[in-house]
Parts: sequence; structure tokens; C-alpha cells
Amino acid sequence: GLYWFVLVCTGAGGLCIAQSIKIPREPRPGEFAKVIRRLMETSTARGVVLFANEDDIRRVLEAAVQANLSGHFSWVGSDSWGAKMAPVQGLEGAALGAITILPKRASVPGFDEYFTSRSLENNRRNLWFHEFWEDDFNCRL
Repeated sequence: GLYWFVLVCTGAGGLCIAQSIKIPREPRPGEFAKVIRRLMETSTARGVVLFANEDDIRRVLEAAVQANLSGHFSWVGSDSWGAKMAPVQGLEGAALGAITILPKRASVPGFDEYFTSRSLENNRRNLWFHEFWEDDFNCRL
């Protein structure tokens, strides 16, 4: 699998995708500095959409700081960034103004009570429940 960095630019026709950069799942040293250099090739583009895990988000922000580009890009982070502080801790200047996605999470009324009341006697229709039971209680049925 790959991570994506999409550079967005604005023009007379609205928004466009200036570049789409893929990085490998296991990037080599210097890979993120190379990503920042590639992003800078399109001087009019400033918006970057990141689809990456939190470690790689952190690495791209570090590369932006090392290139003296804190505050240059407007980041749009996927839900792997969300409201997490770990990707930006110590790199707040580089991430300033970022827009991130956080899926809405809501409790379903009654679910906890239902789930915790399940037993072998009242949950026969779930074929895998006995495996869960054995694992959870460290036993064999």
C-alpha cells in the first residue's frame, strides 16, 4: 500500500490537482524531504491533502520545518490525523491552520448493556461467540 499527498492549486477555473505524490509504506531516509521538494515545484499550489498514518504525517511536517517552510502549506488531514496531538506535537507552527477530519462517534443507547449481558446461553446464533468466550475467559468449552 501507498500513502498519498495531493497538492491542490487555485486558478481561474477553481481548484485543480497540481500533483499527486505517492510514497511507499516503508519510506527510505530523505523520502519526506523529497516530497516537500516536489510539492514546491508548483509554486502557486499551497493546499496539501494528506492520506497518511500519524507517524508519516509527523515526518512530512518535520520535513517542512527542516526546509524552512513552516506555515507555507495549508494541510488537509485524513481521519488518521483527526484530533490527535501526536502528529503535531512540537511541530505546531508547521501544522498551524490545518483542517483535519474526525468521524462522528456516538454511543448507541442500550448497546453496552446488551453486549455485556451476552452469555453462552443467550447468544447461540453468533457462531464465533464461543471462540470469543474461550479466549476471553482462557478456557475450553
